Parts: sequence; structure tokens; C-alpha cells
Amino acid sequence: MAPWFGGAAFLIATIWLEPAVAIPLAAALTVVMVVLKLFRSSALRGVEGRFTSQAWAKISFSVPGVTSLAIGWVLLGDPWLGFLPIAFMAWGDTASGLTRSMLPRSKAGSVWPSLAMITACLAAALLYQLYWIGAAGAVAATLAERKQPTVGPWWDDNTQEVAVSLTVMIILTTIFVA
Repeated sequence: MAPWFGGAAFLIATIWLEPAVAIPLAAALTVVMVVLKLFRSSALRGVEGRFTSQAWAKISFSVPGVTSLAIGWVLLGDPWLGFLPIAFMAWGDTASGLTRSMLPRSKAGSVWPSLAMITACLAAALLYQLYWIGAAGAVAATLAERKQPTVGPWWDDNTQEVAVSLTVMIILTTIFVA
């Protein structure tokens, strides 16, 4: 449930804080997470996943989140463009993971986790002014989640979902809105 709360924290920051406060605060918390992971990993017990592939999940959640806010909100001036990829990662990927964990092992690769993710992501996309652009980002994030990257511990599906959905939404916004 940590990603759900993490997504809520980013949402609250997007709604109630200025980017000059929200992003440095999120970056500082990310630095604390990295330091704890490197030097006092036991302090993070309870927020780590069960699998070896999730050992860096808390870092690969925070870093893309801060990056997305910085690009979407600060560089492009759109707080929702910065937040929405975080919502896809936090809420969509969690819906997918929860669904996958409830399925028998033989069905874990079925379509059900992706359906759960796209449903959560399309609901989150309602936050974006041009819904179809948010929906395109939701589809991109869901497709990115299906492809399990093997670049390294810091580039997992969290990083990939944010990078792909943010890129798709920036391209569509640039072409059709600007």
C-alpha cells in the first residue's frame, strides 16, 4: 500500500504546494531514502517488496516521481502533466500488482493485471484537462508495465511507466495543444 500513499503525497503536493516547495521537498525525501537504502536498509523495512526485483522499488518510485514533477510542472508549466505519470505508477501499477498477486501463478501473466492497471490509470487520467491525452498516457504506462526491463535495479517498471507515459503526453500536448 506504500505506493498508494506515495501517490497521494505527490497529489497533495501538486494541489497545495508551489513547485518551488514541492519538488525540493520530494527530492530531499528521495535523498533520505537513498541514504537509508545504502547505509541503513533495515530502517526501510516494511516498504520493500518481497521479491529481489523490488529491492530498489522505493528509490525507483521516488526518483521518477520527482523527475516527472520537475519536467511537467517546472519546465513545461503544467502540474497535472507532471503528476499524472506518478498516478499511473502509484495507483495503476499497484492495481496491477495486487491483481497479479491474487491470481494463481499460472495466470500471473494473463490480461487481468493489465486490465486492472488500465482501469486505474484511465480513472486517474480524468485529472488531465484534455482527457484523451491523459488516456493516451494511461495506455502507454500500461504497455510499459507489461514489458519488464532489465537495465538495472534503478530502472524497473516504475521508471519505465513514468518515462513512457510522460513522453507520450508531452509529445501529444506539444503537437495538439501548443
